[in-house]
Formats: sequence, structure tokens, C-alpha cells
Amino acid sequence: VNNAGLGKYEIQKISAKNINAALSSISDYSNSVIHKVSQLIKMGFNQALLNNMINYNPFDVKGLILTPKSSKQDKKIDALTVEEQKLLVDELNKEYDPYSDIIKFALFTGARIGEILALDKSNIDFNNNIIHILKTLTKDENDKVIIGKTTKTYSGTRDIPITPLIKDIVLKRYNSLNFILFNENNNLISPSTVNAHFKRICKNAGIRTTTTIINKTDMKQSKLKTSNVNTHMLRHTFATRCIESGMTAVALSKLLGHSDIDTTLNTYTSVFNQFKEKEVDKYIS
Repeated sequence: VNNAGLGKYEIQKISAKNINAALSSISDYSNSVIHKVSQLIKMGFNQALLNNMINYNPFDVKGLILTPKSSKQDKKIDALTVEEQKLLVDELNKEYDPYSDIIKFALFTGARIGEILALDKSNIDFNNNIIHILKTLTKDENDKVIIGKTTKTYSGTRDIPITPLIKDIVLKRYNSLNFILFNENNNLISPSTVNAHFKRICKNAGIRTTTTIINKTDMKQSKLKTSNVNTHMLRHTFATRCIESGMTAVALSKLLGHSDIDTTLNTYTSVFNQFKEKEVDKYIS
């Protein structure tokens, strides 16, 4: 934005033309980034208005600020297919693994791994059948995993329903260690550790496996089988299944803890479009 010259002006001298030029200068970024920058600028003008530094906020005048669409191709959302999800659940149900509950919880709620690992009994409200997402894991100045004071973003603080799919998990964890897990050194388990276990479980289930040939010596070779997955796919999988079931973007936005509906629409544009096309095909056929 500063490349467009917006930062050199006093806020009283910034015109709508200046703002539009600034936003146009970042059109090669994603729609999500453009939207966030636009909202930050709007917040700055709101504050200036409250401080009586300006007479009006140009963002409040309909049609004055034109937020450009990204010239960048839509980001592909990498979610598990329905078949892959079934394979994963079957593998998780084969034998108890301390990480299985975390993976299931993420798959059926869309919560971030860090948010799940920061849950404790005080976040569980059985009276109202909801779970309060209030914190997430983060790292201190020494790169040690700690429980943060808030979620990843302000809007990430939210309530999610205790559905039948996760009720058994919640009850089991509620009476034991909750979701807060510690390693052998009594340190919090990091999301990267959960990611490693997720890859192992998916490899065992035959989900997106790849084999790499490793040359141990000039004469011997070894095959390394891995799975090309990551735990953030669980959040995308939850969102994709919700869209496929017909859930509105407004409801999904609240469940995921997005700042507003535009973030949800911009993130899952391709999924919403694909769902729309399938629904039209049903009508035509």
C-alpha cells in the first residue's frame, strides 16, 4: 500500500482516489489479503473520525471505495475427499491413539489444531451443549510452545456446538486429560507433532501416499513411504463437507471463526462454485 503513496499523506488529505489506487496496487495478492488491508484502512479512518480528525469515513459512502478483485488465481483448497475421509475415520477407529481424538475433533469441528490443544474443562459447557474456543497455542520468545491468551485472531473467539459426532470424544477427554497433552519433558505437545502423527495415520490408511527411493550406499536402496497431507486439511475438509451439505456461508463463517463472511467466501470460492454447479446440474437433469 505504501508503494502507492498512501503512507506519505496526512489522513485528512487522503482522498478516495488515493485509497482506490493503494488497493489497486495490491491486486496481485489474494482476495483475502486485499480485503484485510481494506478493512485496516477503514478502521484507521473510523478511529480518525472518532478523534474528530476527519468529517467522514470514505468507506461509509456507497460506491466511493472500490475494492479490486485479485488478479491471482483462486487458491486451491486441499481437502480430503469423501472416500479419503472414510478411510481416515476407519483408521482412527482401529485402535486408540492419543492423537486420534485431536484429529477427529478437528475433522468434525473445523477448529485449528492449536485451538484444540489449548482446550480445558472450563471451555466445555454441557448445559448449553457448546464448547468455547478462547485460546490457541503459540510460542514464547524462547520458541517454547505455550498457551496464548487469545485465539489466532479476535474473531477466532467463538462457540461451537457439541454435535453427536464429537460428544463421545468430549466426554472421554473431559474426564481425563482434556485436550491438553504433554510430552515426556512435561512440555505442551506442539501442532507440528500432531501433524507428524496425522501423516503416519494417513500413510497407514493409504491416503495420498508417495514412495521415495533413498540411496543408502552405491549398492543398496531403501524405499520411504510417506503421506502428502497436513492437519490444516482437516479444517478445509470440515468446511467442504459443510458447503456440500448446503450450509450457508454465514453459518460456516461463524463456525470457522472468520472475521466476516467475505473471508469465508474468498477462501472457499472454488468449493462454493463447484457446489453451485452441481446443484444446477441436479435441476437441469
